[in-house]
Amino acid sequence: MMKRPVVALLCLTGLIGLPFANAAGPEILAREKCGNCHGDEGVSRNDRVPSIAGFSAQTISGMLEAYASGDRRGVRHKPEGGEETDMGEVVKALTDEDKKALAGFFSQQKFRAHPQDANAALAAEGARIHEEKCEKCHSDGGTNANDDAAILGGQWRAYLGKGFKQLTTGERTMPEKMRKRFEKLSKDQKTQLIEYYVSGGGKR
Repeated sequence: MMKRPVVALLCLTGLIGLPFANAAGPEILAREKCGNCHGDEGVSRNDRVPSIAGFSAQTISGMLEAYASGDRRGVRHKPEGGEETDMGEVVKALTDEDKKALAGFFSQQKFRAHPQDANAALAAEGARIHEEKCEKCHSDGGTNANDDAAILGGQWRAYLGKGFKQLTTGERTMPEKMRKRFEKLSKDQKTQLIEYYVSGGGKR
């Protein structure tokens, strides 16, 4: 006779992981841990910081684990009104439950491309290169989150440029199949690809 009330009490107190238990938790966690840099809903206001809204939960989880393990090095950043830190330090302060909650929260937000002027001629060449070299893994012009890869189309130019530089110098690692293609790109081709993504990629 007591089983149903006990189960109901556990659900209400969050001891059983129902989706609606602690529903406000991820939103608050995202604002407190990520909002200063990535925006409360994952839409960055700083052109050197990526928007992560709409990334798949698997992509965000993989990024967090890469920072936690040291496979990906955090870049020092001081947001307006905040303290200087980097992703490595931020991730160290997160529990496994925090990481899972953040990945789930940001994956449910809407990615919004940043309005930027793009060089149409360079973007057109970038579109051709993307179709030939990148579309298989970054489909729909780098805008499809279901690829379980970072959304590229619509990101800030400064962030994309920094990321391409890190990949070029080896400061940031990449999958072997990507490395083989990336290393064959000329400096001009990388510039064209960046301009294509700045233009919105597949959402042009």
